[in-house]
Amino acid sequence: MVCWELFLGFVVALTAVCAQTHPSLEIQPNNGGVNSVQIGASIALTCKPNVDDPKLISQLEWRDPINRRIENTNRANPIYVQSIGDDPGLVLIFQRITTNHAGNYTCAANYASEELRATVMVRTYLDITFVDAPESQFPRAGRDYLVKCKVQGDPTPIVDWNKDGGSMIVTSDRYVVQNEGLLIKNVKESDDGVYKCTAVVVSTGQIKVKNIKVEVIIPPEIEQMTKVSVIEGETAWTKCVATGKPPPTYTWIKQGTSQDLSKTDRFDVKKNTGDLIITRVEFNDDDIYKCIAENQAGRVESTVKIDVMVKPKIYELLNVTAPVNSDTKIMCKAKGRPKPNITFRKLSTKEPLRIGQQPHDRRIILEQQCIDTKGECFGILDITKLNRSDDGLYECIAENSAGTSYKNGHITVEFPPTFERTKALHKIAWAWNNHPGNLTCIPEAIPNATIIWKFNNRPITPDMLRFKQEGNGPISHLIVNSGTEHTFFTKYECVATNKLGSDSIWVELKEARVPEVITQIKAQSITATTIKFDIQPPPYFDTLPIRSFTVRYRGERYMGQNWELSANHTWSYRAPYILENLIPETTYQFQFAAKNDVGYGPWRNAPQITMPRRSEPAEPKIHVPSHSIPDDNSSNRQDVIAVSPYADHFELRWQVPNDNGDPIDYYLIRYCMVQKVNGEWRDNECSEEIKQSVQYASYELNKLKPDTVYKIELRAHNTIGSSSPAQIRVKTARGIDPAVVNNEPPVTNLAIIGLVVVAVILVLILVDLICFCVNRAGILAFICDRNKSKHHEEDPKLGSYKAAPAHPNSLNLPLPVKLAPSPMEEREPLKPDGMNGERNMSVEFDGKHVYSKSGEIIGKHSAV
Repeated sequence: MVCWELFLGFVVALTAVCAQTHPSLEIQPNNGGVNSVQIGASIALTCKPNVDDPKLISQLEWRDPINRRIENTNRANPIYVQSIGDDPGLVLIFQRITTNHAGNYTCAANYASEELRATVMVRTYLDITFVDAPESQFPRAGRDYLVKCKVQGDPTPIVDWNKDGGSMIVTSDRYVVQNEGLLIKNVKESDDGVYKCTAVVVSTGQIKVKNIKVEVIIPPEIEQMTKVSVIEGETAWTKCVATGKPPPTYTWIKQGTSQDLSKTDRFDVKKNTGDLIITRVEFNDDDIYKCIAENQAGRVESTVKIDVMVKPKIYELLNVTAPVNSDTKIMCKAKGRPKPNITFRKLSTKEPLRIGQQPHDRRIILEQQCIDTKGECFGILDITKLNRSDDGLYECIAENSAGTSYKNGHITVEFPPTFERTKALHKIAWAWNNHPGNLTCIPEAIPNATIIWKFNNRPITPDMLRFKQEGNGPISHLIVNSGTEHTFFTKYECVATNKLGSDSIWVELKEARVPEVITQIKAQSITATTIKFDIQPPPYFDTLPIRSFTVRYRGERYMGQNWELSANHTWSYRAPYILENLIPETTYQFQFAAKNDVGYGPWRNAPQITMPRRSEPAEPKIHVPSHSIPDDNSSNRQDVIAVSPYADHFELRWQVPNDNGDPIDYYLIRYCMVQKVNGEWRDNECSEEIKQSVQYASYELNKLKPDTVYKIELRAHNTIGSSSPAQIRVKTARGIDPAVVNNEPPVTNLAIIGLVVVAVILVLILVDLICFCVNRAGILAFICDRNKSKHHEEDPKLGSYKAAPAHPNSLNLPLPVKLAPSPMEEREPLKPDGMNGERNMSVEFDGKHVYSKSGEIIGKHSAV
């Protein structure tokens, strides 16, 4: 136990001795006595006493590497000292350290009678810096190039290279690692890539990396350009194509003026594609143009010629006038680029003239002269011994590769008056009664002729009252008032004169007469209501031509009256002579006369004709299509087979026949499929008879079979009966029946007419209602007013109103209607002078129709 206590006392005493502090100075930071500081950085070194009683510290100071006391406390200095408030200690501050500040710095102080010292080393170093290392570098292909990567540092760093993350590049035949960078020999396009420049300081462990993008550039090369030709006024385009890396930019220069075309009107330069576009090309744009292609690797030039072609322009072509049988020239002047070729063409011919003497006419020679420097040419057409056929328009044709121009000039050939070509125009002139004669004189002459007329070899003067001359040239008319004096029916001389000569022609004036009597009149065809006549005109005689034929006719009941009161009809000469609307079973008398400009000729009686009774209509005439084929060489019209262009339908068309006195009320159509057996046609599968309205002269047969022959019969029907059938055979086209069949019932023509009538009635009712509401007028207003006035009619004693006399229609006779001209009143009768035109009229009703007739009123069948 005593031993244990002794041991504890020893430990306590030892601890007390160790707890006593040894006086010293402590510098922070210390870092093992060495502080490494980057040049340009700042650092503060703090010196504190490590003593038991800090109040005993005195003369605390810092000394530099050469043991000089640092006393500066000015913060503007790079090095200064600063105390630490109330705490014993002193701070040494480096504001921007440099290599001169490197060394040992000592902190010293006195502690009681003891001198304390502490030292720290300040070591400076330079960080890795890439002084010259552009991130993008552009070596030119085919040359050596130094990829720049200059590095500074203290200590000096070591530099390594690699490409695109590959292995390290070392000095070899292609690469040389230098202090300034990496030298690449004979650069190729494959040297493109990202090069990594790595700098390392082994002593400090610092490392920095610089990525450098290397893009090999290739100088431009321009492809050969071809010459460009463009027409003036159009748009020119050319392209400069150059290879290179990076793609080059382009500049165009007009060599003649050294203009930068990107800054010039009408020129459009595509800087990135090399296009040169010239709009509205002008004459002066013809020049050599230089293309410049350039990039970082270099610049190259090439030229191209732009030829501006100018369409020929004819700037002079003068008309020429020369007498017949003389020589003349007509000249055409034109210019263009390239120089134009000039020729002539007479507009009355198709082919142009050739250079030199013309093979078809050796009198005509064509020459051409050119001025090459001006691009001008002259075409000269030389004609010797002019004749009248040379007169006319001549077309000058100037042509080059840019186009063709045309211009017309005229050669006028002067000649004396002549009537050679106008003899036919100087026809016989006619005069009659008080109708004067008009003689015409039309000479040909250049210049125009002066015309005089002669009567009995004496010039006609204005004082001759029987004559009046209208026009002295180039056309003249002589008006002759002959009256009844035969002296003036003779030949008159027309004399035409100009500076080259004169000529004359005789024009005869004759007395005109009415036509002679008609030679022959025959009834060519007769129906119940019509007659077609064959009229033979009078034989040739010396007078005016026939203009028309007139017929006067009268029925049996009027045969005793004057012909002047009979009905008449007039036909133009050579028209179909058909007289219509005659009364069946009636006998007619006829007189015919021819008429010309003088008047009617003698009337000629024609045989009486008794009209046949009313009967069924005549047979219709079917229109046969042009694309028809005869049947086995048959000449019969009914044996002709019409060909339908369609496989399933055919349109039947016909001419309306004569109704023979009773109106046609409808048509009957029937068709059958037919086949030829032993040379004869046999019917098969015939249809029912189809009625077609008289309003139409056509009918469409539908749902026919393709490639089949049909027989179609057509009859016209009236109340008396049906006509004989008109027939036609039709063959449908090959084909397939329509795939889509319309099963809906078609809208008939009668339904359409009914809808239209209903619509019209509704519109009329609406209009009448509006009139009643606005003006109290119309049918509705009339009915209302009539109802109001009924009480006046019931008892005439209630007022002065008189009942209206009974209307004739109270006898239940047919209402009078406005009829078309009756058979006897187709034309007004020929009225002799002095007649007032009053006539007696009668109206007849035969149970079906009402007829109005002229003449005395007789009671038979009278309707009024």
